[in-house]
Amino acid sequence: MSVRSPARSKERFTMRTTRLRQKIKKFLDVRGEANTTEILEHVNSTMRHGTTPQQLGNVLSKDKDIMKVATTKRGGALSGRYEICVWQLRPGALDEN
Repeated sequence: MSVRSPARSKERFTMRTTRLRQKIKKFLDVRGEANTTEILEHVNSTMRHGTTPQQLGNVLSKDKDIMKVATTKRGGALSGRYEICVWQLRPGALDEN
């Protein structure tokens, strides 16, 4: 019977979000700004395991280098109209690293 150490599992999760953060920052640096859906599609098409919308939302909202600049309305066939956030990299964010 193996027991997983909580510190080790947290370490693995943190490394995963670190790679995810780097991928998002590079994408926003090239693109300028992008909405949540565009970022999710980019991450899931370029990373081996991708991410979930919930994890992406957490990373985007908690990272100090990424700013929410606007919201746009989207219309879905089944879900009606909903708002989606537009994100941008904070100026000078990549220079500090």
